[in-house]
Amino acid sequence: MRLKKAQKEAVLKWIAEGLKTDEINARAADHDPVFSVSCQQVDYYRKTRLIDLEAMSKVSEKTALISGYALKEHRVFKLSILAALMEKDLFGGFIWTDQVKGVGSGDIAEIVDYEEFNAAEITQYRGVLDDIAKETGGRVQKIEQKDDGKYIIKVIYEDRDTDDSARKETNS
Repeated sequence: MRLKKAQKEAVLKWIAEGLKTDEINARAADHDPVFSVSCQQVDYYRKTRLIDLEAMSKVSEKTALISGYALKEHRVFKLSILAALMEKDLFGGFIWTDQVKGVGSGDIAEIVDYEEFNAAEITQYRGVLDDIAKETGGRVQKIEQKDDGKYIIKVIYEDRDTDDSARKETNS
């Protein structure tokens, strides 16, 4: 079957991803217009377009390394958005959450309303802030081995906003 330009580009892309003929045909069944390829066509494209496929693969790898979550700035931005959402929730009135509990059974059963500290969300919020500190280099962890063979984790807090970079170490 002779392929149209868009179909040929799709096949080459899928070959570059490392798909086999049956996997390519499964994707081609969802393509508009629907098409299929033979093993000989896939082998032909692999052989004749080998250099192009290698170049595409290298470009894809480079793009993956220099975009999206590979960039520290992007990860910090997303973490800061998450922290802002959690702050809005917590400081907007959800540090203490309303809970309901049934006490007793039968005719003497009572429903008790009480407030509970939102420890889980506070813990997650602190984790997000810790992740931001690690991403920006404000908190560096070093693992050292003692003479007795045990390991200790030293967390070093650096204030990067000052010129003298005050360093404090804590052992975990």
